[in-house]
Amino acid sequence: MTSPYIVVATDFSARADRAIDRARQLSLELGWGLRAVHALEVEEADHAERAALERRMRQCVMAGPEDGVEFAFPVGSPPRAVARCGEAEDVDLLVVGPARYNSLGDYLMGTAVDYILRHTAKPVLVVKNRPYQPYRSIIAGTDFSEASADAILAAARLFPKASVHIVHSWHVPFDGWQQDRYVEGQSEAGFAAQMEQFVAALAAQEPRLGDATHELVRGAPGDAVRRALELDPAALVVAGSYGASGLRQAVLGSVVSDLLRQIDADMLVLTPGKP
Repeated sequence: MTSPYIVVATDFSARADRAIDRARQLSLELGWGLRAVHALEVEEADHAERAALERRMRQCVMAGPEDGVEFAFPVGSPPRAVARCGEAEDVDLLVVGPARYNSLGDYLMGTAVDYILRHTAKPVLVVKNRPYQPYRSIIAGTDFSEASADAILAAARLFPKASVHIVHSWHVPFDGWQQDRYVEGQSEAGFAAQMEQFVAALAAQEPRLGDATHELVRGAPGDAVRRALELDPAALVVAGSYGASGLRQAVLGSVVSDLLRQIDADMLVLTPGKP
């Protein structure tokens, strides 16, 4: 059985360097193959020379022929072409950066990256930081859904040496109307019980998660993740792309999309399956 591949997307700009460097590090760490992808617009493909593209790709990826890095130059809209490459059977991880793919100069975190996440069932790692070291800790947000459990299990197995910290944001229902502290305490106690059950169920499937730490944070999901990142800014944030309803939303799911925009950390988004 051949090793799975990591696909990393590049637009040949310096903005893609962090994603490339992280993908190379993960390739060595996991023992997986690496496939670098640069999408060509139709007009660009008409005049492109394969030899010249490969020379530029080798320079971009800093890989010689002996390194075994594969190259792919799909034709079409870059987000679409990258998503298609990520769907190949031998690919187990797609690595991208919040780079620009068009000539308008706007950051495409809300278009290209979201498109890729919506159109692949493979795990997608969005790299924002320089990879100074392997991921040593994971911050995993949860809404106690099956999707978030699957995401945490997958991340823990992908990075078996990383510690895991699970966070859940909560609020009092109809908070503006509820002034009674009893209601507040009852709500928090209920969420605490759910968290204990959730973590116990994870540990039953992946024993090392019995050592996972967990925390309840009153506020928005972004607040909970940012609070955890204050203790370890280099942590990998993990999220499932479905909410409790199990339905894929038009823009990924508001929580995941908001986290991608709000936090300055690498984020691994896992999708339990296509709808």
